[in-house]
Amino acid sequence: MRFFVPALAAVSLAACSAESSGLDRALPALPDAALGNDAGVTLDGGSVQDASTTVDATTPFDAAQVDAAQADASSPDASPVDAGVPADSGVFDAGILDGGNLDAGSADAAAVPYGHTIVIDGINDFTAAETFATSTAGYTLYVAWDTTYVYVGTRGSDVQSTATMNKWWLLYLAGDAPTASTGSTGGLTYNTQTPALPFPAAWHVRWKTTNDYTDAKSWVGGAWTASNLSFASNVFRGSGNDFVEMRIARSVLGNPATVRLVSAFINEAGGSEGTFAGAPSTAFADGYNPAYTKAYVFTLASNPLGASLVP
Repeated sequence: MRFFVPALAAVSLAACSAESSGLDRALPALPDAALGNDAGVTLDGGSVQDASTTVDATTPFDAAQVDAAQADASSPDASPVDAGVPADSGVFDAGILDGGNLDAGSADAAAVPYGHTIVIDGINDFTAAETFATSTAGYTLYVAWDTTYVYVGTRGSDVQSTATMNKWWLLYLAGDAPTASTGSTGGLTYNTQTPALPFPAAWHVRWKTTNDYTDAKSWVGGAWTASNLSFASNVFRGSGNDFVEMRIARSVLGNPATVRLVSAFINEAGGSEGTFAGAPSTAFADGYNPAYTKAYVFTLASNPLGASLVP
């Protein structure tokens, strides 16, 4: 045994020397395929690994255990990637929206069409973006739409079941590019009030605050005549409620891309006639038979909040 110990020690030293010298040799560059990572795709979701970067030969490199925090952030071709999305998934998460629209930087990005279906049940489920002030405090107009209907609603003390029989909620509407041949700039006469309108209106919708009469007129042959708008199951006010809503079929309106609209309440009682709760709120000053000077233009592919005013 005394003779073999030096020999074993020599062999052990030689092996260690061989292993040590192996660490001094530069490791061959690992191709992307060896890493299981797409070329040019981030290793850690934070920066791109530069293919030309040489791995430090003095540091063990385990391709299966790349420290996500150690990718070369100074690489000239590095670019930030959303760490919340797999960098090489190749799949855009359609559920992640930016302000209601897909990321405009995506090749297949497209605006998400607006649409909100309102249940006609006397319960107010319009959103803040569908809510509009009027010229009278305490009165509000609501507007929304989906692919089938335009929905309108209003709230105010004269909507309640105790309202008098002399008051009406009135709407005037027109579709795309109305002209004198398709509409009228003069409204329907109520007692002695005949409003001037800021656009040629093709339809006039009216609801009596006693909740026993709703109908519509269309401008045909130079006069306001009975229209084919039906309000059976399409208008509702809850008992004792100060809110009423209705819907109008877009097909009846001619399936327009835009809708012009003004709204107001009137009192037609002799000796106390007046017009109030106008929308837009700058359309007129409350009083006797005012002329409407502004109207909303709603683009039906967009959110109601983006409505413009004309003229």
